[in-house]
Amino acid sequence: MSYFYIIGKRLVEEALVTYVDQNRTRVSAETAYLTDDVLARPNLKVILKAQVTKIITEKVGDELRTTGVEFAQQKDGPRFQIRCKREVILA
Repeated sequence: MSYFYIIGKRLVEEALVTYVDQNRTRVSAETAYLTDDVLARPNLKVILKAQVTKIITEKVGDELRTTGVEFAQQKDGPRFQIRCKREVILA
């Protein structure tokens, strides 16, 4: 069984949401979802200490699709681009 706690005084928008696992331990998105099995997937690349500088889009027919991202690991450092075939997930 999992528990969700909402801590806030006035508005839900101002609340802090915390996830607690079945052992009653507070967990982050990293510890809850980025398990060793997930990180071992050949189709997943997790880049730490990087900031997205641009979301790359392309027009496909009448639809605008996100096809990659540009990122940097330092404020004035070099920019790198990664393209994807299916999904871009930013967190």
